[in-house]
Amino acid sequence: MRLDPARFAGLMGGRAVELIVLRNEAMELAVCTHGARILQLIVPDRHGRAIDVVLGHDSLEQLLAGMPSMGAFIGRYANRIANARFVLDGQTHRLPANDGPHCVHGGPGGSRHQVFEVLERRSDALELRLGLSSAQDGFPGDVELGLRYALEGSTLLIAYRAAVSGAATPLSLTSHPFFDLDGGASADILDHQLQIDADAFVPIGADRIPVGHFEPVAHTAFDFRRPRSLRSALAQGHPQLGAGPVLGFDHAFCTPGPLGVLRRQARLQGAHSGVALEVWSDAPALQLYSSAPMDGSLPRHAGKAGRIYRSSAGVCLEPEQLPDAPNQSGFGHCIVRPGQMFCGRIEYRLSRQA
Repeated sequence: MRLDPARFAGLMGGRAVELIVLRNEAMELAVCTHGARILQLIVPDRHGRAIDVVLGHDSLEQLLAGMPSMGAFIGRYANRIANARFVLDGQTHRLPANDGPHCVHGGPGGSRHQVFEVLERRSDALELRLGLSSAQDGFPGDVELGLRYALEGSTLLIAYRAAVSGAATPLSLTSHPFFDLDGGASADILDHQLQIDADAFVPIGADRIPVGHFEPVAHTAFDFRRPRSLRSALAQGHPQLGAGPVLGFDHAFCTPGPLGVLRRQARLQGAHSGVALEVWSDAPALQLYSSAPMDGSLPRHAGKAGRIYRSSAGVCLEPEQLPDAPNQSGFGHCIVRPGQMFCGRIEYRLSRQA
């Protein structure tokens, strides 16, 4: 079951790639320094059996050929920026496009494509750093990113801090694990029970760019204020979910609160394992991605232990700033100026039900 660190050893851009394993009495976490990826999270199910509750890869070779966001830490701007451009202080900034005409997850030079430097490691905690320069990723200004993973009881803590220099820049940072709380016992996660503490979501166009306003979730397929299965939500239907056999969520939910205050955004429970997950953060939004487009094509969807990831094999719950906020009035402030520090915290609190 456990990943082999030797299969992730390599050198990219002059920096060593490695797989680092953290453990405590409640869980075990495997992080690859390429993209600071969460590739394995082992916890006990209701019977005390160890199960792996995230999707991932078996080797560095498989990782590089697979989905670039799987398990990665995302920056400098999570989600999409429309037409790979924005205007700041009267100046138009053009970014590298990597999603048709749009820029997604920081573009081709974003953090998910970079090797993080290890600053400190302990048995249950890991400190990483990454420098993002304007010359490297095409965004204005330079960013010095510090990232910490720590196992604290049954909680996986992710804390980040980003210092900006040179020029103001938009920032939205998040973690992108694909959760399957049943450990691969079922073909998909559609029978997981999901609750999202949000009254509104962000509707998007066909290109997955926000159309510019919020919509209430009440009495729609987006209403997760009480626990329900993803399958039941999709069966309810909604024009935002697409058409045909592949229906899915790829939407931000509004979870605003006081700046810097940690709050619960979502709760997810496996259909069979008894494993439950609460997502806590200080971010103003939570992106729900039900991975409907995963189609089993290789090598992109090759997974661990020979598994091939197909539609809705995992679900992502990504605390972040609102998508395309640099271009959307009313979507909040996402600009960080030189000398300022942008900090955030994500907690994945795991438990098991009898």
